[in-house]
Amino acid sequence: MTYHNPHPVPEEPGMFVPVEVRGWQHGYDAGLSRPPDVPPTPGTRHPGYMLAWQEGAHAGNADGRAEGWRWAFFDKDPRPDISGAESYGPLEDGEGGSGQRWPCVGEQVLQVMLREFAPGDEAEDGLTGRVLARACTDKGVPRLYLPVRRDSSEPGAEPADDPLHDAGYWHGPVCQSLDEAARQARPEVPSRVPHFGGVVRYEPAAEHHFFDLLPLDGLLADRV
Repeated sequence: MTYHNPHPVPEEPGMFVPVEVRGWQHGYDAGLSRPPDVPPTPGTRHPGYMLAWQEGAHAGNADGRAEGWRWAFFDKDPRPDISGAESYGPLEDGEGGSGQRWPCVGEQVLQVMLREFAPGDEAEDGLTGRVLARACTDKGVPRLYLPVRRDSSEPGAEPADDPLHDAGYWHGPVCQSLDEAARQARPEVPSRVPHFGGVVRYEPAAEHHFFDLLPLDGLLADRV
């Protein structure tokens, strides 16, 4: 059974969100994406954040072992190679074809999707999954798709107020159609230079930052 954040979030508008909420979610994402052992706790001066991070990391590690690991594919920081981790690998995409999906975790992608899908719905760091899931439920939308692409010849991108751009990826607008997102993920002008495109598929998962990466033509972008 998937673990959920045990630290309550105040429902009253304007109320302070305890730092433990963010700490647990950050720890959970790390524990779920760094097999096989529980990752070390980062240095912090806030004991509440540190303890909650440890709790989340243990919960994420337990879910990874029991339900399968998830890949922090779009992180800016160097990512460990988990291709050989037990219970991790591509699965059927579930879209009626023979495509693949790679289970992933990461808040950066959901920050972009929230901004596109529900402008004005702000989320504190660590709470994006919670806010995006609620927005999808309120609008009656079961799935969202985001076209993404990486050009292997593209130089390092300049910093911008866009988590995916800062990680070296292009993305289009959020869609509610896989076909539409897949069309946009392909380069407009044919080129001999490899372009690695894919579609991020998001389904509401409570507070978690879960999504699937559906690569075009079965090709995943090079990891940096």
